[in-house]
Amino acid sequence: MLLLNLPQSSLLQFLVHINGIAPGSNINTQIVMALACVGGALHGVAMALRKWGGKGHVQYYLEWRWWVGVLSDAVAGCLLWPAMPIVSVEVLVPMVVVCQLTTSYLLGMIFFKEESALNHNLGLAFAVLGVIGISMSTAHRAAAFPLDEFFAAWVSTRFMAAIMLTLGLLGGAYNFASRSTFWALLSAVLEGLQYICSRTIVESMFDFKLTFFKHPAVMAAATIKISCILGILHFQQQGLDEDLSRFAGIFLVSCTLFTCIFGTAFFGEEVPSSLVFTTSAFFTLGGIWLLNYRQEAQVSDGMLSDQAGKDVEAIGGNDDASIYEGESTEVGG
Repeated sequence: MLLLNLPQSSLLQFLVHINGIAPGSNINTQIVMALACVGGALHGVAMALRKWGGKGHVQYYLEWRWWVGVLSDAVAGCLLWPAMPIVSVEVLVPMVVVCQLTTSYLLGMIFFKEESALNHNLGLAFAVLGVIGISMSTAHRAAAFPLDEFFAAWVSTRFMAAIMLTLGLLGGAYNFASRSTFWALLSAVLEGLQYICSRTIVESMFDFKLTFFKHPAVMAAATIKISCILGILHFQQQGLDEDLSRFAGIFLVSCTLFTCIFGTAFFGEEVPSSLVFTTSAFFTLGGIWLLNYRQEAQVSDGMLSDQAGKDVEAIGGNDDASIYEGESTEVGG
């Protein structure tokens, strides 16, 4: 019954209430940002667990290790929820992405024995610096969003333009990029849509407390969110056949792109236009690109090396056959 008397119904608000912290205080913001960072790191661990448990299995959902990764993903997602109605999308998403990317990078090197490179190290540094710059140049408060505008926002001009841009990018990736890249982009699109639904649900909790589920918009958001989660898990598994650091780089830079596009278009937030913000954004995206770029080159070099090795083996086999035929001819003569 205690939860019924709290100012808000979320776990964060429960902690804030029992500690006597004001709902809009700086400490409140610091708590949710810290939880979001932990959630981002746990997302990286969960992706590694799903790669470890599901790689090489067509029916990956029958592997218990894969389900450990799924449950870890669920816990990580819950840690992100309190920050969604408080921290703006331009700050929240890059911050979480860098935490997840750093974790995936370290696990790829340590656990999966993937090679490190100067490009990776520079990329990681650029991404961290970019997120710090974005945090310093952006307001840490998300714009308020009335729940009764949920359905209308899906057909707004801004959001429809974002959807058309997204479909164009997906079409180009399907025709001109590798399948792993396409799966990463498609998963990131669903992550962007899931962000919209998660933030809507959390804001309804803040506004309506324990009666939030009675609103049709919340039920629609929950249905869309569940569908997105199922799609993300499946499409990510298709792309995790590649190196963890490579797939994570493509997926996470795409998450930054699509979540920011969908978040600003759907909720009507204004993107800062200052020089610091623009430079920091390019540092973040450029850093993630550097983390992924070396892996692309390595794959191409590896394919060429494998082909060269096959050619050498074929030539060596032909030479052996020629020598054998020559010896047979001499013996017969």
